[in-house]
Amino acid sequence: MSLDLFRINDPARFRVTVEIRYADLDPNEHVNHARYLIYLEEARLAYRRLLDRELGLPAQVTWPIAELTISYLRSAAYPGSLTVELAPTHVGRTSFTLGYGIFDRDGCVAVASNRSVCVDRDSGQSVPIPANVAARLALSL
Repeated sequence: MSLDLFRINDPARFRVTVEIRYADLDPNEHVNHARYLIYLEEARLAYRRLLDRELGLPAQVTWPIAELTISYLRSAAYPGSLTVELAPTHVGRTSFTLGYGIFDRDGCVAVASNRSVCVDRDSGQSVPIPANVAARLALSL
């Protein structure tokens, strides 16, 4: 799946702003590549909290990440902030995929995607995404 659409800001996407901390820098004085995982996590968890407020997510399932990819387009620098935008790109029977664009004031610095699987907490087995969650995710496709 191409993430080219996520290289451009889209106000229709869910978004969060994260501050770049000095501790996020590597010896080259730009944001360390591993810190982007934290920025994606902050956006994903904020989106999950939104879904929980809107739908009341079922407590018996969890949504672990099965796959995650990041393409770094250029460096982000301190001081500053980043806007992380996300939107569903695929909704399957037991899993869904989110696409991300990460932006600073000059444009896109990275794009990413992750696939999460709906898993029963007790059995540890994948289960179908609840119908109301799948329908809500599909609204943004």
